[in-house]
Amino acid sequence: MNGELIFNNKDKGVFEFVLDNIPDYITIVDANCKTIFFNKSCEKYYNISKEEIIGEDIRDFFPNSLLPKVIEQQKSYDNIYNSPRENSYTVISAVPLYDSEGRLIGGLARDRDITELVKLSNVLNKTQASLSKLEKKYSLIENGQSYFSNIIGRNPLFMQTITLCKNVSRTPMNILLKGESGTGKELFAKAIHYESGREGNFVAINCSAIPSELFESELFGYEEGAFTGAKKDGKIGKFEEANGGTLFLDEIGDMPMELQPKILRALEEGFITRIGSNVKRPINVRIISATNKDVKSLIHADKFRRDLYYRLDAFQIEIPPLRQRGNDIILLANTFLQQFCMEQGMNILELSREVEEMLLNQPWEGNVRELRNVIQRSAIFAFQGQSDKIRIKHLPDSMTTVKNSINNLKSDIEGVDLLNLESAVEKLEKEMIQKALAQSNNNMSKAAKLLQIPRTTLYYKIEKYKI
Repeated sequence: MNGELIFNNKDKGVFEFVLDNIPDYITIVDANCKTIFFNKSCEKYYNISKEEIIGEDIRDFFPNSLLPKVIEQQKSYDNIYNSPRENSYTVISAVPLYDSEGRLIGGLARDRDITELVKLSNVLNKTQASLSKLEKKYSLIENGQSYFSNIIGRNPLFMQTITLCKNVSRTPMNILLKGESGTGKELFAKAIHYESGREGNFVAINCSAIPSELFESELFGYEEGAFTGAKKDGKIGKFEEANGGTLFLDEIGDMPMELQPKILRALEEGFITRIGSNVKRPINVRIISATNKDVKSLIHADKFRRDLYYRLDAFQIEIPPLRQRGNDIILLANTFLQQFCMEQGMNILELSREVEEMLLNQPWEGNVRELRNVIQRSAIFAFQGQSDKIRIKHLPDSMTTVKNSINNLKSDIEGVDLLNLESAVEKLEKEMIQKALAQSNNNMSKAAKLLQIPRTTLYYKIEKYKI
């Protein structure tokens, strides 16, 4: 295969003239990855002449080139971050080329230089990331778009949760978000706040992170000289800071008992009083609270006030754990992978099919937060090993153990007609329930927790399978 197969026509000169005067970097290879066109912009940018590269394998000059992948997979790529050589960064689009009979004859790539942008991004680091998030937030508001579009997911149950949050966001009701740690409760709280149209600030406070002796001053503020070490001009509290907006109380199950009556009074009266002051200050604050604990059990143990709980729990929303969201796991994993590779100046990696299967079968006790950590860690190992994909060997060892457990479970259905899917699933499900009951000494609550299903579902399954 050579350049004549693509350019063998009377307009060859015109065609090359046009491509040579395009500011983007245009490269064309044949089906064997031999370079057959390299425009002047490429020559200038890469400091490689046409005479040097024409007829040579593109990989000899650019080991990380996207074109060999395009040829191998016969797949197009659009606006992909790429590093064709060390300290060189581009955004590349590449397509396979076919002749009139549909036979693959090569590939074309168009690069745009973003090297300086990447270097600048690395210098700015956290500051740039924060500004980007802020810009995106206000852009959504100005364009009338929903802040909920920042929340990634397509699972029907998860989408129902988002719709419910949208519908309640513009009401004045206080909201209690329930869900496991790492499910994104604060992300939902922010989305509800910005969707609500409230003009005040969104202010968050983690009830488990504030020492009990400082909690009151954090929430209500204090006047000058209120106590030893107080700031000269006093300090505004979180209630005042959130006036006209939303106060997000995270982990309310860890709220100090002695402070709860004061919070209840502030919510009922609509006033707060700073420490060291007798002046009542009016507040108009919506409360969104969150917990991963069973607050009702805390109430029965006299560790949480019943009246405060029902003040906070005007509308309760349950955020599903990641393991119940199906293919959202892969959607989130790919999103985290792209974001991390861009931030770190790495080639965009892919997830192998085996890795996707393993991700779908994880319990994800740490939910979305754990998934993000796993993807970022695995991306580093894959990049270090010069791999173009995240493979099983790049994942944490603990996940391999889970895969072995799944394989053991699969062996339990031997002898079942595997073409009868319903029968195989029922046999496996029954045996898993029996194992969970045995491990929990027939404690229904513990067995349901082991199986990661509601207790009511467990009762139904036991009745169904006559266990």
